[in-house]
Amino acid sequence: MYKTVVIEHSPKADDMAQKVEEKAKIFHLRGGIDYSKLNFVHKTMMKLLYNAVKNVPNEKQTAENRAMIETYNKKVDFIDFSGLDKIINEI
Repeated sequence: MYKTVVIEHSPKADDMAQKVEEKAKIFHLRGGIDYSKLNFVHKTMMKLLYNAVKNVPNEKQTAENRAMIETYNKKVDFIDFSGLDKIINEI
């Protein structure tokens, strides 16, 4: 038996989220991917994404799209430890 739960919108929660967003520092660190270690669901998702990206006309391809097409089904590593410098400086 399932129970229905109603979550009410809370202005207080919105205020808190806005305060966190204003103070939060966001950093982007790229990783890597090894297609041979992906499970079936993730391999399927990546195949669908790959097919969608490779069907984009060349003149509309982004650098990320081209990199994905070139590295699809391979083990690749985009880790750049120098990206940690910004985080270390914030701490």
